[in-house]
Amino acid sequence: MITIGIFAEDKPGVLYKIADIFLKRKINIESLTVSKTERKGISRFTITVNTDKETVEKISKQLYRIIEVVKVFEAEDKELVYSELAFLKISATNPLKRREIEDLVELYNGKVVFVDKDSILVQKVGREEEIDSMLNLLKPYGIKEVVRTGRIAVLKSEEKLKGKFEKILPSPSYVAKLELSAIKALEHAGRNIKGSISLAQGTPDFLTPNFIKDSAKKAMEKSLTDKYTSGYGIDELRKAIAEKVRRDNKIKADYKNVMVTHGATEALIATFMGVFNPKDEVIVITPDYASHITQISLARYGGRPVFVSMEEKEGEWVLNLEKLESAVNHKTKGILICNPSNPTGKVFSREELKGIADIALRHNLFIITDEIYEYFVFGGKEHISIASFEEVADRTISIFGVSKAYAMTGWRIGYIVADERVLKEVFKVHDALVNCPAVVSQYAALSAIKSGPEVPKKFAKEYERRRKIVVEELSKTDKIVLPKMEGAYYAFPKIKDVEDDYEFAFRVLERAKVAVVPGSAFGKGGGGHVRISYCKSEEELREGLRRLVEYVENNRRMSNYK
Repeated sequence: MITIGIFAEDKPGVLYKIADIFLKRKINIESLTVSKTERKGISRFTITVNTDKETVEKISKQLYRIIEVVKVFEAEDKELVYSELAFLKISATNPLKRREIEDLVELYNGKVVFVDKDSILVQKVGREEEIDSMLNLLKPYGIKEVVRTGRIAVLKSEEKLKGKFEKILPSPSYVAKLELSAIKALEHAGRNIKGSISLAQGTPDFLTPNFIKDSAKKAMEKSLTDKYTSGYGIDELRKAIAEKVRRDNKIKADYKNVMVTHGATEALIATFMGVFNPKDEVIVITPDYASHITQISLARYGGRPVFVSMEEKEGEWVLNLEKLESAVNHKTKGILICNPSNPTGKVFSREELKGIADIALRHNLFIITDEIYEYFVFGGKEHISIASFEEVADRTISIFGVSKAYAMTGWRIGYIVADERVLKEVFKVHDALVNCPAVVSQYAALSAIKSGPEVPKKFAKEYERRRKIVVEELSKTDKIVLPKMEGAYYAFPKIKDVEDDYEFAFRVLERAKVAVVPGSAFGKGGGGHVRISYCKSEEELREGLRRLVEYVENNRRMSNYK
């Protein structure tokens, strides 16, 4: 017995052409199975025949003459192990159920081959009893359809290796490959240059309001801050946050939907590790905050996120929803957005958010949304929380914080708003990382959030004034193109004729003594840009921008601004 494997394009009549070659030679086909492969548009045809090797070699040459055939291989019976192939269609109505099913499938060495809005198609190759075990395990989720073929053959060498190495955890060498954030690199480098101005890091120049500091002192005096709190945060703070998101974000939530974290950064890494497996893919709409990219790489043991870049059209950043959906495959588990965006300053429109929501529903995905700059929107734009769309509320994980809104970056308090079932998964990681957020900071955050949006709105007015300064200063050269800044407190201009924005950023720091961040650090679509933080004092901001413009003008004839 010899098994022949044929990889061919999914086109009408291919199976007939393949079978015809065997029929013309009067060779009886013992078994024939067809299965999809990971490569789009390619199927695998597995045919077992009782003939000699010389005949099979002749058949292989004929098979290669079929224009749709891309690869043929054969193996003799002694090299093969016979198994059964089964396809199981299982009900999965939300991404959390989808994850549970995929975890079980992986445990039984199955493979997810297709995902839609309410079901998962699983392929399992194995002995009959192995397939029966998987079926019994998955029955509680609701099995919509089962297709079982006859026996198929796999190479013994593959069977021997299967399961032996797949479960070994990857080497931590991926950590060594991670690079220090370009934001931190420029910030640190600037500290060693006397007289330099940093427009790199997004730390507000405002101080934490005194009433917030006073509330922290009072909590300390009452000894409220001496012991651990619940890992979810103090109930009073969680209730205040729930009231805030109902009022300001139109998200239907109570305190059970809230978890307080050690800043938004910890909220994000706990989320990525809590809801995604290393093999899952996460789509990131870029340019996007550099740390998001690093965090996803950590959660996926070094695997990069899938970048979908926005397009610059008529001075605005625009999301192409068709492009976004084309990046989705059966491995995709979530979409990450930053709204308002760091670094572009884009504020996503209702139509764009609705499009993202529809894609998440069609493909049963999580939505992770970083809304740390929620109060800073300009030019008549409106900040909309995607979790306010009822149809995706249960699959959206919303990240907020007090760092930017109340000038509390050093206090390290963020929070997650999500479905209780999702929070339970994220909490496992959060508890291992921090146990509970700093208690004195929780009481400070309680005071901030209870005060309402007046403080961040006051800051927003000042940022809007500084935003106008950026436009005024950068318009003094035609070598810098500045897209609209709709929110946050960043400008993301494109520097004409720059090939290497990393080299450009370090040259500007060295020669002009002003630190900006290279756009490539923010993923696909960021090349040739730099990020400028305008959360600085007017004096620093004007001088830093003046130096940047002067450097660009003085070096406009020099290649790559060397």
